[in-house]
Amino acid sequence: MKRWIVAALILSACGDPRPDDGGLGADASGLDGGAVMSDGGSDGGVAVDASMVGDGSVDSGTTDVDSGTGADSGIDVDSGIDLDSGVDSGIDSGVDSGIDSGVDSGIDSGVDSGIDSGVDSGVDSGVTGGCISGAVGTHAVRFRWAGSGSGSRAYVAYEANTLPDTSRWRAGAYSRSIGYSPVFRDPFLGEGGLEMSGTVFIDVELSTAMLSRVRSATLAIYGRSYSTGSSGSFEWMSFSGSGSSGYASVSNVAPYRWYTADATLALPAGDSGTLLRIEAGPPSNALIVNRVEICFDAS
Repeated sequence: MKRWIVAALILSACGDPRPDDGGLGADASGLDGGAVMSDGGSDGGVAVDASMVGDGSVDSGTTDVDSGTGADSGIDVDSGIDLDSGVDSGIDSGVDSGIDSGVDSGIDSGVDSGIDSGVDSGVDSGVTGGCISGAVGTHAVRFRWAGSGSGSRAYVAYEANTLPDTSRWRAGAYSRSIGYSPVFRDPFLGEGGLEMSGTVFIDVELSTAMLSRVRSATLAIYGRSYSTGSSGSFEWMSFSGSGSSGYASVSNVAPYRWYTADATLALPAGDSGTLLRIEAGPPSNALIVNRVEICFDAS
């Protein structure tokens, strides 16, 4: 009786050895854990190893390794070290600013020096004795007509007098008509100037007193014929002589140009009271005069 009871207790403690029930004992729990861990990926596989060992030390160590392996994302040095943008922007901005400033300063200095040297050399080489009309000379007198707009009053702006005696130096516009006032015209096709038509004339007062010899004297006007249908000319006279630029010698086409004529006989040396009168000539008998210059080749 006692032996039967003991055998029964042993069988009760060990379980039923049938394959469809007791065979799924400890092995089934291991497979369950392995299956669950396998579903979870490689981490589940590591957990199975830990369960096979039978303690949590390896599992926790493996977890430490996993978290340590996670340092790959923390070590994502590429994004932190992304020096390309910093270096590129630094280099780009440095190079760009350097190039820009260098190019700008180069262009500015080049253009400035080019313009300055061009103007200076042009003035120095093209102007003789102060003449700008293209005439050759050692001395020049020059003035221009200015105004505030078309139809406004024209007035004289003196530009040069390099004669030895400048005590007599005056220019003005007059007319044989009573109540005349100089009129500024034609500021749209050119610089504009004095309208010299009808009975209008220009008087120029100067002195050649300190000149011993006048080899040549050139009278020049800068402007155009003030007529839509014909060219013009200009004429002059003094107490010493008179002359003309020639029939239709002044074009009516813009832009303005310099027109010159030999006026040597009207401007002798040693005359302290020189008075030169200038008028418009045929065929238009009308001019726009922006500038007047007399160039002396004299000593």
